[in-house]
Amino acid sequence: MIRLFFVLAAIVAGAFLLSAQVAPAPGQQPSGTTIRATTQEVLLDMIFRDKKGRPVKDIRADEIEILDDGARQKLNSFRLVEGIPAAKARAEGGAPPLDPMREIRLVTLVFENLDADGKRFFRAATKDMLELAPEPNLYFSVFTVDQRLHCLQPFTTDHKVLQTGVDRAITYNSLNQVVNASDQVKASLSRIVDNPVSLQGGAPPSQGSIGDFVNYTLAKMQFDMLQFAEAADRADGARASLFALQNLVREQAKLPGRKAVLYFNPWLNIPEFMQELFRDVVNTANRSNVSFYTVDTKGLVTWSQGGGGRDAIAGAARESKAQQDKGGAGAVTTGQARVFDTLQSGLRANPQLALKELAESTGGFMVADTNDWRAPLRMVMDEVRTYYEAAYSPQIEAFDGKFRKIAVKVNRPEVTVHTRNGYFALPTMKGGQQLLAFEMPLLNALNQVPAAHDVAFRARAHRFSRRGPNVEYMLTVEVPMKGLNFQPRPEKKTASAQASLMTVVKDEQGDIVAKFSKDFPLEVPLEKLDAYQAGVLTQTFRTELPPGRHSLAVIVVDRQVNKTGVTSAELVAPGPSQKLSMSELVVVRRNDVLRDNAILDAFYYEGGKIVPTLAEALKGGAGQALPFYFSVYPDPAVQQPPELTMSFYLEGQLLGSASAPLPKPEKSGRIAYIANIPADAFTSGKYELRATVKQGDASVEERIAFAIE
Repeated sequence: MIRLFFVLAAIVAGAFLLSAQVAPAPGQQPSGTTIRATTQEVLLDMIFRDKKGRPVKDIRADEIEILDDGARQKLNSFRLVEGIPAAKARAEGGAPPLDPMREIRLVTLVFENLDADGKRFFRAATKDMLELAPEPNLYFSVFTVDQRLHCLQPFTTDHKVLQTGVDRAITYNSLNQVVNASDQVKASLSRIVDNPVSLQGGAPPSQGSIGDFVNYTLAKMQFDMLQFAEAADRADGARASLFALQNLVREQAKLPGRKAVLYFNPWLNIPEFMQELFRDVVNTANRSNVSFYTVDTKGLVTWSQGGGGRDAIAGAARESKAQQDKGGAGAVTTGQARVFDTLQSGLRANPQLALKELAESTGGFMVADTNDWRAPLRMVMDEVRTYYEAAYSPQIEAFDGKFRKIAVKVNRPEVTVHTRNGYFALPTMKGGQQLLAFEMPLLNALNQVPAAHDVAFRARAHRFSRRGPNVEYMLTVEVPMKGLNFQPRPEKKTASAQASLMTVVKDEQGDIVAKFSKDFPLEVPLEKLDAYQAGVLTQTFRTELPPGRHSLAVIVVDRQVNKTGVTSAELVAPGPSQKLSMSELVVVRRNDVLRDNAILDAFYYEGGKIVPTLAEALKGGAGQALPFYFSVYPDPAVQQPPELTMSFYLEGQLLGSASAPLPKPEKSGRIAYIANIPADAFTSGKYELRATVKQGDASVEERIAFAIE
């Protein structure tokens, strides 16, 4: 990354006028967003056990009753799905014929927050599990969550390779080591994805090509998984775990069959304000037919994990009783005012509660309070390889985001059933995309006529790389905090607000081809509220669009007062090109220094990340600067290095030009560039910056108009 400093006399920094700002034309209303959902079929995995915990394998369809949202369901199918017995797998000494789209089992091992003892636990548990899993159709992978999702070993049936990957993973002591290892895995997956396996006429693969077909399918799923994970903002902090798990299970919806995630985490605490996101993770897992088996790696401990929670609950009870004893009269103490918050905190203080809820809500179970994990791991593998599968078509009249509870009754004494607890009534979109529960009201708001403009915000799509089959775009949404409603909470000396935003990209047929969303619960100290409201809420998303015409819609909702703002624009993605090209120009709000050189999207560069601004005005004068950012993509077939010239115009008149050398490209071939232009001599007016890059006989130019206040 090179920062350019130079002065052009009589030029001033000014307001940034976006020629391609996302805004509807006068009198134009955004087109309605339509979710085309076909009749959905629910596939429900079930495990039946007797009173001694042994699996039951002779259940008949007439012995069970499935209730979906209270209504009895007619079964389309009901069958026992059995894995390949271990003895048969050993005797045959190879892989018998498999149906790659039904008989493959996926087991994803995920670890987070493990200390040295926890990592030894993880290694030993993995070794024991592999000894219990000789079948050739069981695929294992290893992931870790550290700020975001990282893949350390892609899906494989080779136990030696997997164990080597686990041994290597537990030796990583820094985030940089984890990121580098995951990047290497992603690069290998990319090579597989770039050489897709074609099926003749859509027919199933022949026995000889099953291995290649399965490897490609799994590689594509994991590659997409990492792509989505990298698009998440690394500054999410406490949300990182849930976003990582959501990306992990969402992509597994592309494959049928039994899928299990073994999640090793001794400390999973979900605060109250993140409960909605937690429920969305559970819903996504249930819709993807993924069961969580959670493992508390602390093992058997001598102290009570719920002790802190019980103390908090007892304290809340004392405060409540004290207020009741006064008959509700008199001054309210701080403890009494915060009794509800204290109670909620106490209820969720036990780190095992979230692990248990995550597992049991998705049809799995929690392994905890034991130092002998072989027995529960054997149960996990039994449930992965052998289970009942029921299919039914619920009569959903409206996809309103309502939670539909599933209940299964079995008409046989002393037999219990283990299955997932339900799902949200959300349609499936094109390409297998899934909606989150909080997104449904946002999508409905897009159909309002006329479009609502009660929440002020700015949005912009910046075009970047054209090197692949699709064109890379960065979507930026910027919400001024002063436009959000902050509700004071005097008892906590804070003020709170909650904003949700979503961007939707549709193709020419009106189908949603990409969507991104974020929910922001905000809480700030009252004494800092004025300063906080002077800032902006900025969120960026990365997407790739095929060449052609697309429409972009952006919606922001102030959930505190149920106010909405909607805007839309048209995007025309150019065709791919390996020739010299450059991105659109971006005005920079600030630069964030990063600890590593991981390039997660087009706003990242080696050692840092830019945060864009869509402000309507920029400041000139002494001590001010105009920072612009863009990327150059040299033609690899041309020997000469590219050259940059930047020219400034005021009211159409050329003020001056300056040339600057470009640095060497990154490993990807891209040149990321920041130009910091001192604005001391800039006066009020309307300006234009033209950045021209030449390489050999070719040249490209991008322009951006801006104004000075």
